[in-house]
Amino acid sequence: MPTLVVNQGAIGDLLLSLPALRLLKKHVGDFTLAGEPERCLFLKASGEVPSVFPANSAAFAQLYSGSIPPHLEYFDDIWWFTRRRGLIPTILMMPDSPKQTRVIFTVDEGPNETSCSVFQFEQLKSMLGNPNEKLTEFTHPLVHSKSCNERTGFHLAVHPGSGSHRKNFSLALFLSTTERLLNAFETIDCCFILGPAEKSIFKDVDQFARKWSGRVKIATGFDLLSLAQLLGQVKVFWGNDSGIAHLSAWCGAETFINFGPTNPGLWSPICGNVNVFQSGASCSPCGERFRRCEELICLDQLDTAKVFENLASSLKKAF
Repeated sequence: MPTLVVNQGAIGDLLLSLPALRLLKKHVGDFTLAGEPERCLFLKASGEVPSVFPANSAAFAQLYSGSIPPHLEYFDDIWWFTRRRGLIPTILMMPDSPKQTRVIFTVDEGPNETSCSVFQFEQLKSMLGNPNEKLTEFTHPLVHSKSCNERTGFHLAVHPGSGSHRKNFSLALFLSTTERLLNAFETIDCCFILGPAEKSIFKDVDQFARKWSGRVKIATGFDLLSLAQLLGQVKVFWGNDSGIAHLSAWCGAETFINFGPTNPGLWSPICGNVNVFQSGASCSPCGERFRRCEELICLDQLDTAKVFENLASSLKKAF
């Protein structure tokens, strides 16, 4: 039975779904993943899915106008990963729909606030009728992850941005802490990962890199596959709650993530060696309210001594 799986999330969201996608593949066989092209093609290049379909294509958009396009007539079975049922095309949810569509909700918006990965995995396990499946069997790293002895890349990778400036701790925190680490460990090197979302801070990071004459590099313009290959050889990663932090965890680096307004219980990666730096603000985490918050005091209340000590301890073990 040809199966289509729809997941239109950003790369972090898609990686939160990875254990469920692996479980689905085990029980229904190969499927086609529909979503944003670069993210889906990355999972294909990583050996996680055999085929992909661009969810931004005109053929896919036709679903929302009330008809099933010829390209999608091929699929008998559809699994749709979504935060809310209302985001699914109406034609697929009607009782007389010609396609069997099953919905996996991606976020637990109830009082339990279960990890997104666990929440999705448990739903799918129940739908498949396989209660004995263990999540831990589906959280092995991506193929880009190297063993400890093969991690010959940067000692430290730093990503000071994210998909939302409202989750970003100050650049000053990243630069000052990195400087302390470079002074404490005279032989380590560091890579700052900057993408389009970090355009506004590129000049400051570039000046910092020049100051350290070769010990600090900037990785920019990387596609997801190239970035995964870089992170697969990095020893320690530090950044904000972002898709790149999720990618780091899945690529096997020891990963440290700053959480301010968002809830690590929901959004932290479920795999690898992940360490959380939680803001000390009494209102943190605040859920979706951070999108309307005018103060964001949580971004100024991180225990910087703890951050340095934990990163230094990890780097010391990396030698």
